[in-house]
Amino acid sequence: MPILTVKQNGITKRIEFEGVMPLDKLLGFENMHVEKPCGGRGVCKKCTVLVNGKKELACRYALAGDAEVILPDTADIVSVTGARETGKVTENTCLCLDIGTTTLALALVSLDNKQVVKTKTAPNPQRSFGADVISRIEYCANHGTAELQSVLLEKIREMTAELFSECGVSSVKRMYAAGNTTMLHLFFGVDCSSLGVSPYTPVFLNERSAAGKELGFDNIGEIVSLPGISAFVGADIVAGLCFVEKPSAGKYSLLIDLGTNAETVLFGEGAFLCATAAAGPCFEGANISSGMSASEGAVYAYGEDGSYSVIGDKEPAGICATGLIDIIAALVKDGTVEESGFMAEDFRISEKVSVTAADIREFQLAKSAVRSAVECLLMRGGVGYGEVEHIYVAGGFSAKMNVENAAYLGLFQKDLAKKIIAVNNSSLLGTVKYATEGCGLTDIVSKAEYLDLGSYGLFTDLFFENMAFEN
Repeated sequence: MPILTVKQNGITKRIEFEGVMPLDKLLGFENMHVEKPCGGRGVCKKCTVLVNGKKELACRYALAGDAEVILPDTADIVSVTGARETGKVTENTCLCLDIGTTTLALALVSLDNKQVVKTKTAPNPQRSFGADVISRIEYCANHGTAELQSVLLEKIREMTAELFSECGVSSVKRMYAAGNTTMLHLFFGVDCSSLGVSPYTPVFLNERSAAGKELGFDNIGEIVSLPGISAFVGADIVAGLCFVEKPSAGKYSLLIDLGTNAETVLFGEGAFLCATAAAGPCFEGANISSGMSASEGAVYAYGEDGSYSVIGDKEPAGICATGLIDIIAALVKDGTVEESGFMAEDFRISEKVSVTAADIREFQLAKSAVRSAVECLLMRGGVGYGEVEHIYVAGGFSAKMNVENAAYLGLFQKDLAKKIIAVNNSSLLGTVKYATEGCGLTDIVSKAEYLDLGSYGLFTDLFFENMAFEN
């Protein structure tokens, strides 16, 4: 029987297999996933590995005999949840979970003092099936939910066990879960393929519950998910709205989740106007040539003098979202990148890390989607910039983002930039608030109106207009 020898992070593992076996599938069986932002179409090249000393794409390579594979070393994502951890375990505790498309965040929460005891974050292992929800919906449509659910639950069980061990807890009565509509479908093992075709109908949006044992959690009594608003505005946004402060009388606020779907909500006067724009996985680094998550080796800040900062003070291995914003801002300011986005040649940060013209275009598409969605909501709601009290920006990198550079590039309207408040993982924080204090989630859902930007003619005009860089 052939043997695959896999080396990663200084660890060697030997795997027996039969017949001809796709490399990425065999690695998946062993929970050794590789990044496949393009969903395994062989386009992004980010699943490149060494097979018998030769570079190959894991998603395109078939094993037929003995082989040695060297996988890229992995590093933990540096995810800032924004939660204040007390470390104090009390008698009554629960778990709160945010199932992000890119990152999972889990918190052990004291119900006695209504505070977070400890948090734990990890990459969502479903990333090996594609960087965004569309890729995962397509995989679900073609292969079912089993694999997607299995890798997700296995990782969450691992995180739960680590949290319990570190905090001296053996079990909890309840876990509260939030996430976008696709993630919650896959979490419960529900077919989400209907979310990928018009009219994009979810199987469920209301609160859903299951016994912990049904999902393989023997140490959790019941698992409850928060409700969502629509196929593309899920429980993660509802949780975020639970967390942020309501605006003053006569004022409005915005909640913007800087993710692949760029969910945006304008709220005030007891009303919630929502929209989503396909920003793509640019902010997660998936469609950027040297893009990576916020983990060791990622350039996260860049100065106009060419200086840069790297997570972990390592040699640069790639660029995360905050670094990309800073780099492009510097290139636009010095004229390397024109207002239209044109750049004559690649800009190199180091021997291994660079920014290409295609990267500039990816960022333009993402930032225009966010900016245009905001402007559409304001116009539809009849709200002027002066009536906006706060802009709450959620996302794993929001706290580290240089707001001035983001506004300079046109991600946000300059008059609104000074009103920005980073709320980190508002989905997790809102879930904690719901678990400990309660929140009128039914009221939020019932009063929410979804604006379909695809059929809102003004969005297309604004999208093209907002592609250019402001300076």
